[in-house]
Amino acid sequence: MPKVSVLATGDSILTQRISSNPDADFLALVELIRNSDVSITNVEMVFPGRGRMASTTMHGIPLGAEPELLSEFEWLGIDICGMAQNHATDYGVAGLVASIEALEARGLPYAGVGRTLSEARAPRYFSAPGCRVAYLAAGSSNARLSLAADPSVGDVGRPGIAPVRVQKTHYIRQDRFAELRDIMAEAGVNVAATGTTAPGIHFPYPDKAIYDPPPAGGFSVEGVNFAPADESRIVTDALERDVTALIESVSEASRQADLVLVGLHSHEGLQGRWNTDTPAEFLQPLAHRLIDAGAHAILAHGPHMLRGVELYKGRPICYSLGNFIFNVETFAAFPLEVYEQQGMPITSRAADLFDVVNGYGKQPLFWESVVPRFTFEDGVLVDSEFHPITLGRDAPRSRRGCPRLASNDDAARILARLDDLSKPFGASIDISREGDRLIGKVRTLG
Repeated sequence: MPKVSVLATGDSILTQRISSNPDADFLALVELIRNSDVSITNVEMVFPGRGRMASTTMHGIPLGAEPELLSEFEWLGIDICGMAQNHATDYGVAGLVASIEALEARGLPYAGVGRTLSEARAPRYFSAPGCRVAYLAAGSSNARLSLAADPSVGDVGRPGIAPVRVQKTHYIRQDRFAELRDIMAEAGVNVAATGTTAPGIHFPYPDKAIYDPPPAGGFSVEGVNFAPADESRIVTDALERDVTALIESVSEASRQADLVLVGLHSHEGLQGRWNTDTPAEFLQPLAHRLIDAGAHAILAHGPHMLRGVELYKGRPICYSLGNFIFNVETFAAFPLEVYEQQGMPITSRAADLFDVVNGYGKQPLFWESVVPRFTFEDGVLVDSEFHPITLGRDAPRSRRGCPRLASNDDAARILARLDDLSKPFGASIDISREGDRLIGKVRTLG
């Protein structure tokens, strides 16, 4: 197999055409994307088209735009779109199916969603020069809201995402656990270890989707497990049957393709918090198991900010690539309940909403990231490049969120931060110069 370059980006939230942007640093980034053999982005939105209907289980603000904007990804040179993310059914399964149909009409490969669970979990293949590439995608964040299903007796299945469902457990110190249990019981919470009076049913609140019983001696409250332990802590665990299914798909792909790439959408961080620069406890073991099964790279995203990089058995794991396109403040419209949630009049418009919801611009980490490009030869990683980007945080709302290659001052700072984030994973980012620009190279420490 000849050398093959794989470029990956973080999350794309695209609400307006960016192809008319004349900025030289943006166009240099476009050239980098187009000159790579395989270019992948994660599309954290849907394209439901006219007649769209917001789901009752939308997550945050619903992210939907017109399907015509998919042509922007084609113009950029994107070869494959990941779609397994927590906004996949913001406009219901109909909105997701409309998005799938729009992608298929353009011949734009996608992964992580499907009309059934088997389709969502299936590898998608792309022919690069002298190489067949497989891409798989799955999402952990609020996966229960968008879970695909296979056909069963009397139904045809359900469109949705390939899930990696997670369960949260609060471990409470032994000497305080009984007190907590008594307080909850006094408040009317069902603290029976079985959750309900029905044998074998673990969840007292079915819509919270607890799939396994709580740890021994523990109980569940609205989808959260509590259990006694030597020390208090919070742990998130991936549902083993979802992990097993993803591993089986990776194993299948490794027998059918020369390179296997996996995208994981995971907002979860340590201690159950979302959108932090440290991944949740389950993510590193999951990434290692996927590489053991045959994946050549793990390309994660979700928290809208960078996380560290690891080399495991010589193969790269990017724990989050942050944002790539972040036009989140220029959606055309929202369902009326979005304004109600903010205590705004239902006559409000999107511009009014973002006058009130202005926290995006206050988080500088949302507006900078890296775009890695990995070069493989005969399945072996032979080179890595991390190209720092900025997304115009200081630009007006109308133009904010379009990526460009960072200035050298910004690039040095971004790469230094990525180096700090990677050290806990036993990796370092060396800064080097390529032409007039600074890039990073990953290496194992020690």
